[in-house]
Amino acid sequence: MFARNRTSFVLLFVSIILGVYLFRVAVWGPMPLTGIAIDDGYERASGVVHVHTTLSDGGGSPEDVIAAARLNSLDFVVITDHNNLDAFPYAGYHGDTLALVGSELSTTVGHLLALGLEEDPGFRFSGNATDGLVDIHDLGGFAFVAHPLSPRKGLQWSATNLTGPWGIEIINGDNQWRRAGLRSIMTLALFQLNRPYSLLRIMTSPKDTLTYWDDMLEGRDVIGIFGADAHNRLSIIDEWSLKFPSYDSLFSLAQNHLLLNNPLSGEADIDRALILGALREGRFYMGLDGLAPADMFSFIIESRDGRQWTMGQSVPYEPNLRARAGGHVPAGAQIRLLRDGEMFAETLETLNIPLPGVGVYRVEVAVDGWQVPWVISNPIPVFERERLLARTADWPPRSKTVEPAEILDRFDENTVFVASRDTTSMVNENLLDPDGDRHNGGAIRMAFRLGQPTSDHPDVFVALVNLEDRNLEGREGITFWIRADGVYRMWVQVRDENLASSDDSTEWWFTSVKTQTDWEQVSFPFTSLRSINPQTDGQLDLDKVRAIVFVIDKGAMKPGSQGMIWLDDLGVY
Repeated sequence: MFARNRTSFVLLFVSIILGVYLFRVAVWGPMPLTGIAIDDGYERASGVVHVHTTLSDGGGSPEDVIAAARLNSLDFVVITDHNNLDAFPYAGYHGDTLALVGSELSTTVGHLLALGLEEDPGFRFSGNATDGLVDIHDLGGFAFVAHPLSPRKGLQWSATNLTGPWGIEIINGDNQWRRAGLRSIMTLALFQLNRPYSLLRIMTSPKDTLTYWDDMLEGRDVIGIFGADAHNRLSIIDEWSLKFPSYDSLFSLAQNHLLLNNPLSGEADIDRALILGALREGRFYMGLDGLAPADMFSFIIESRDGRQWTMGQSVPYEPNLRARAGGHVPAGAQIRLLRDGEMFAETLETLNIPLPGVGVYRVEVAVDGWQVPWVISNPIPVFERERLLARTADWPPRSKTVEPAEILDRFDENTVFVASRDTTSMVNENLLDPDGDRHNGGAIRMAFRLGQPTSDHPDVFVALVNLEDRNLEGREGITFWIRADGVYRMWVQVRDENLASSDDSTEWWFTSVKTQTDWEQVSFPFTSLRSINPQTDGQLDLDKVRAIVFVIDKGAMKPGSQGMIWLDDLGVY
């Protein structure tokens, strides 16, 4: 009897504790704000970047994304499906929410978020990170590295020194979920009871990414961004999945808060330029809005005569500069001013202090009981003018041209190349164009139309193929001239002998070239070619070259694409 009563008492006690906990979870809400907004002269716009739909691996349609964005009163939302811009038809205003379209590019060194692209190109992205940055630049956009320190090794960024003015995601929704581990079970259990609380409680400090960011900021300007990485899809087993976490819940959790030079007008083209301009320049901060609304925060540096600079702007050093930060913040919020990654000052609710000298300054706002800062600002670098100029990164240069040491094919009166295609694609059989050269001679011309793949016929391609055995030992790379009637992507392959390979005992090493409408000399070192053969032997054997191939397939161009490409003076150096 006593044992039974003790068990009943324990169960009652546990039930009461659990009930109290569940009640507290159910009634929890965002923290109230205190303070007065700083008059920094900017309008505000809030939104979410890095969202996937059913156009790649997301669990909801573009219409679902837009509906969730409108439900959360977002000013903008950026759809970034994997390696495509198929959501472009949805770009524009939907009520008061502006939908923008970018892409998440998969590369061999990690993933790039491409924002601000002016058009949907006919070509595909190549998988090479430098190609990706050049493509983004050519299409009028700018780039952020997605989940640079992902818990999943294959998603980590491994090219910190890659040339370019790319930024990084500081907080990534997918990273947070992967790091939650078993704690995600509690989130699933509490999600319907209180969605914001259940997601906030599994979030962990991004201190490793912040350190990574500060290290990069020592050398150049780097913009940080919050990426929702929203999929609205949680895989369970095989084809089974849950629509979790929902777009709605993630969009309410955290946002990027932009500082605009003018208020939003309601005109899509005008407001697109305003929003992308702020994102491109780093005039924004990241806010954990599920914890407390973060749309009225400010961080500025001010001179003695009243001039002001904000996040994403560079300050030429002068004496008597002051940092000011605050606005509408949670009561007791700790505003921390960091200088070159080290905490320089900490105050409650508002900050107004003189700067000690040059450095990279940024702000974090912490709230007791929560691991992730409520606000993370973009930096304001303060240096002499010469050093500010040196901190600006350039876009990657195009490949250096190298004069050939040996011409393999001049394409004048004959050629060793032949045309090849699948049964649904078209390419001209007579390749020589006697008048197509750039200097009174012949060239090779490929007039092509790429077929449409089907489930029974998935591989479509057109190619220029030379199956001649060659010994290129001692050579460093390949060079040729190319032009086209449009902008196309073409794979350049060098195939060597690999008896273990299932591809006719050859291994295909490749890179890509993007055509221009004017003649352009292109040169690739052999070391830049890569293989995706699972039976790779790890090296391109130049003394056993079995083929040189120029090919367009559905990985280079959209099916149905057509055009003309000219090649001239193929050589090696």
